[in-house]
Amino acid sequence: MTRPTGRTTARAGGALLTAALLLAAPLAPTAVAAPAAQLAWGSCPAPTPNANGVPFTRDPRQQCATLRVPRDYHDPAEGTITLTVSRLRTADPAHRRGTLAVVPGGPGGSGLDYPGEMAKLLPPDVLRSYDLIGFDERGVGNSAPVHCDLSAAERDAQLNYPFPGPDGSITANLDQARRVADGCAAASGGYLADVTTANSARDLDRIRAALGLPRISYLGSSYGTYLGQVYATLFPSHTDRVVLDSTVPPGGLEQGFRLFSEGFADSFPALARFVAAQDATLHLGATPEAVRASYLRLAGEVDRDPLPLSGGRLLTGGGLRSVVYASLVKPSYYPLGARVLQLAEERDTTPAQAQAPTPEGATVAAGPTGAGTGGSGGNPLPQVIPDNFLAAQFAVICGDSAWPRDPAVYAARTAADRARYPLTNGMSGNVWPCAFWHYGPKEPPVRADPDGPRNILMLQNRYDPDTTYNGARQTQRAFGHRAAMVTFDTTAHGVDFTDPRVLAPFTAFLLGGRLPS
Repeated sequence: MTRPTGRTTARAGGALLTAALLLAAPLAPTAVAAPAAQLAWGSCPAPTPNANGVPFTRDPRQQCATLRVPRDYHDPAEGTITLTVSRLRTADPAHRRGTLAVVPGGPGGSGLDYPGEMAKLLPPDVLRSYDLIGFDERGVGNSAPVHCDLSAAERDAQLNYPFPGPDGSITANLDQARRVADGCAAASGGYLADVTTANSARDLDRIRAALGLPRISYLGSSYGTYLGQVYATLFPSHTDRVVLDSTVPPGGLEQGFRLFSEGFADSFPALARFVAAQDATLHLGATPEAVRASYLRLAGEVDRDPLPLSGGRLLTGGGLRSVVYASLVKPSYYPLGARVLQLAEERDTTPAQAQAPTPEGATVAAGPTGAGTGGSGGNPLPQVIPDNFLAAQFAVICGDSAWPRDPAVYAARTAADRARYPLTNGMSGNVWPCAFWHYGPKEPPVRADPDGPRNILMLQNRYDPDTTYNGARQTQRAFGHRAAMVTFDTTAHGVDFTDPRVLAPFTAFLLGGRLPS
């Protein structure tokens, strides 16, 4: 689950609902053994824009290749699709010990240029020891992309999180969810059902085989941790060393989304302390408790009377909550949350069509699993999200598990969450397009399996707005002896790979195979 962290983490990336599981078992790994294949490395296609519509800056050393894989691993008669894979080779082949697949958050974000992004963060010893492999997951970017052909208004990121109406009504959310589900079905058809995390894990194993590797190491962030869980469960003997940064709970994004309000509540006090320390200029409260009260008051006011912004846009209550939620991702984004609250507080003393600049590096387009990314300049409202990003995001979310179809389930959950978690006004209990999705899951969610080698390192911040400590602990327990978790007393989504506290266990594991006890 990912969002804006300067790299694609994803909101984890998240959503809601209890799902009825299908009875069919996951496809056995032996049924998808990859034939021998070779990757012909060459130049890469044009970079794919991130959730803000801004492409990554590509590392000039990166090479790319394509690989044909089954569209439907259950039914080879459905034909094949083409994946695009990238490689960033170690500059010191004599010290190479393996290959590390690096997977960002999302779902829906391109991973093709992620090796270059991670090369800026990983320690030199790791970069000397591993080739980095990235890929656009199926349905994304350069790998048989899906589409929904949604209008810009339907792709406004204010709608990407289902904040209910001012009175708790979910009528508008239901309408939006139906429009998205119908648009995706009309544009991409039954292929949507094949764009799932389990199939992406099978694709990764085909990539491993095409590289000629008996085992592959893995580093996934946010939603990428769920793909890592699934790969380590379906193909335990093909995993070398697995690192999960900011972990989704077992069972996937549906369960993670239900924890969003908990993550908001865990993380908001750090923002409130930041704002309270600037009360002399912000006038939003001198204590964290006063700032919290200001936030709730201002969100309610903007719910009832949206604030005009430049460019003809309106800051709604859902938009304000969405921007504040995005700002919780890391401390450098706290000025974003403070600024949007200040705009709402000063609306009576500033002109209409107020300019609303963001802090440098903090343009935000939020996705369910933290799927936004950093940018610079702009407006504190989340921007219009690319159609392919949304289409791939919902294909995975809705295809990984079965969701309740009855709108009354979401109305009841939203009401309960509004009472328990006023900061999010019931968002994490509300409806997503999966309630009206046209293509049911072909298999049940793949849950973390304790049967396998002890080779999984989990790195987790204690106060994470997207992938909560609670959810990560659930995954650790599900993996049992296979996983060790190191927790950092930090408020942010995504661990900081420049922090010595993170680097010590990370490098000890990737270079020496040592897990904490």
